[in-house]
Amino acid sequence: MMIAASLLACATGTAPALANPGSIDGEEPEMFEDSYTFVCPDGGYESGCERDDVERAVMLDDAPQDVLSTDCLYRTQADCTVIASGQMAAFTLGTTLYWQLLALQPKDGPETEMMVLFEQDGAVPVLLLSHQTEGYFDPPVAVRDGDGKFLLQAPARNRGLGNADIILMNSGEGWNWVTADQLIGDMDRLLPAGFTIASPLEFNLREGSAYALVRRDSDAGCCATGGVAYIDFEMSQPHSMNVSSLEFQETTPGTRHRALVGYEQAVVPDGGDGAE
Repeated sequence: MMIAASLLACATGTAPALANPGSIDGEEPEMFEDSYTFVCPDGGYESGCERDDVERAVMLDDAPQDVLSTDCLYRTQADCTVIASGQMAAFTLGTTLYWQLLALQPKDGPETEMMVLFEQDGAVPVLLLSHQTEGYFDPPVAVRDGDGKFLLQAPARNRGLGNADIILMNSGEGWNWVTADQLIGDMDRLLPAGFTIASPLEFNLREGSAYALVRRDSDAGCCATGGVAYIDFEMSQPHSMNVSSLEFQETTPGTRHRALVGYEQAVVPDGGDGAE
């Protein structure tokens, strides 16, 4: 089951935030792990705050788009520096998105980066992302804006642990997001027993695809010897992006695995048609 989260608009002009970010349409996911909160508003590193505390500390009053390049929108006692900012038009939705990339230095932990992303199509800005990583973020990219669908990728890495990407989607019925970790979990379930995706996953979301090395359960932590997986995605109405197919080229000569959602896995000889 792919886990997605509803991004709900706020009705106040002080600190718009996500409401109940682990649910969608009132349904709780099977698992929701908050792995994107490190530096708390009190300036401490993992000092007991939760996602809601971080969201409430992002201040979007007084025309925040006017101070993107100068003022840290996250109110924290940690040292906070704006290292990049920008805006993008979402033509399909008739709105504008603004983003700010922050460097946070807590009093008692490693430097952390934070992405703040909000929408402004009226008087009240709406917070869409307030995520952190112990690695780095790249600027967000609008990878799809047409046919009634908008898809945005915030590329990120979490030190040596791999992907921390966040992917937002909107088909005109509200904002939702999914993380690379959640998509990798979906891919693992399509691989044969004994194999898992080795992060980082290399996305090409403009083409709706990705590839990654595959790890055997017996592999050492430094190496992935299982082969390569090629993944296709589909953005389904209205709330989700799903893994539509996964093809696994195992390192064993002459063996290739292909899995399509809703079909049995197939093992085909190298060079075969792979008909399902």
